[in-house]
Amino acid sequence: MSHLSLETLPAGGGFVPIGLTRDGRVDAATPSGADGGRDTWCVIACRGTLLHPGFPAIVAEAGRQRPDIDVFYGDEAVLAQGGRSAEPILKPGFDLSLLVADDYIGTPLAVRAPALRRLGGLRPDADTAAAYDLVLRAAAAGLGIARLTEVLGVHPVSRPRPAVEDRRAALRAWLRAAGDLFEIGDGLVPGTLRLRRRFTEFPDVTLVIPTRQGARTDIPDAVEPMIVMLLDSLPRTDWPLDKLRVIVGDDLGDGSIYIDRSWPFQFRRIIAGRHCIRGFNYAEKMNVLWRAADTEHLVLMNDDIEIVSPEWLQGLLTFSMQDDVGVVGARLLYANGNLQHAGIPGGLFGMCAHAWLGQPADAPTYQNWALVHREWSMLTGAILATRKSLLEFVNGFDERFRLEFNDVDLCLRLRMLGYRNIYTPFAELIHHEKASRGEMQPRASELALFWKRWQAFLEQDPAYHPGLARNSFHIAPTEPTAGWWTRSG
Repeated sequence: MSHLSLETLPAGGGFVPIGLTRDGRVDAATPSGADGGRDTWCVIACRGTLLHPGFPAIVAEAGRQRPDIDVFYGDEAVLAQGGRSAEPILKPGFDLSLLVADDYIGTPLAVRAPALRRLGGLRPDADTAAAYDLVLRAAAAGLGIARLTEVLGVHPVSRPRPAVEDRRAALRAWLRAAGDLFEIGDGLVPGTLRLRRRFTEFPDVTLVIPTRQGARTDIPDAVEPMIVMLLDSLPRTDWPLDKLRVIVGDDLGDGSIYIDRSWPFQFRRIIAGRHCIRGFNYAEKMNVLWRAADTEHLVLMNDDIEIVSPEWLQGLLTFSMQDDVGVVGARLLYANGNLQHAGIPGGLFGMCAHAWLGQPADAPTYQNWALVHREWSMLTGAILATRKSLLEFVNGFDERFRLEFNDVDLCLRLRMLGYRNIYTPFAELIHHEKASRGEMQPRASELALFWKRWQAFLEQDPAYHPGLARNSFHIAPTEPTAGWWTRSG
């Protein structure tokens, strides 16, 4: 099975090759656009890239099945010495937040000819970020962009990547339409970038915190409730404290251990009650509390959170203030420094689970996904930033999920309505998980309800990839490193 290249794409088969130089610049020897209708595909790739032998058939069939899509991208691989490949580069579905952080889409691209004409073709002044700039402009124009879960391109020696400064310039041009609300900074990993909102005016934000005044169970003889630790740590936040409101929903009548203190933010305490006859229902309690807030911007958070990063709230609100965003989650560490939350892939262990759970915080993660902002379909409810109007629209948490699944169910309902759920590592906090409430097992009826509602989605979570591990917290490809690119004839 021989591979293809730009030069060997079948002539007259509805495919127009558009070559880039090895460093990603527009190749003056090839056209930057093409005539033709919606069944004509412009294939944009760097010279020397090997294409899947079935590339024309794969793209043509995908185009027939998805007439709403104008740009397709696929997985990639890099040939090592001797013609054997490193691990394939497997990609999630289209993720604008991840694209800002890193050029995960790369090349080859298959773009419908009319769409490329509408965009004005490739821009030579984008330098090494010509393809990256095109994808940004396609997203801004509302064109459909989708992933194909095949290794469509294989590169010799190294994967072409645009220079960071060329990407930054493309992003700045793209952001001008947003009214200069954002700035592009350096990411946590070399070569990655960060989107950050410019807060010239800080909105009022309400933190919604349920509590049972539980003390830490991981410290012998601990007496002070976790809620006190959280309230004590809130002034570390670099948000104007006169713009910060806190609602604590307490199960206990006596809150004197914290209510008698003077806090530098607006504070309100609600007696939530434990509904002893029906038993404890976290979802019901949270619905009571967020509805009591009088601000649009909310952060729902457990009482076993500890603030360590002053910019955590700015990191969350950078995204949660955007109209197309559902919820925003944080990077959470255990007290021992290991990773507790950096996103929840669907299909992990047959259901869903936290990626990299318990891994040292400084250990590498697949494509640096724990250290870049990106979309996940699901995020933990230990801390979620969102908007009150959005919770009202979806009627908040489903109270049939009394303790578990209510957070991921909320995330999935928002995702199905077209909202983006975003994880950001620029909001890093300590989560003393279950230290205040201890272990509680979900009812079998709740597990069955969640599985019945979301099984099909979890098995094909677009924020994950079918070629990534599903039986381990350590995210990595499961396919062997050999593929069509190692065979010939």
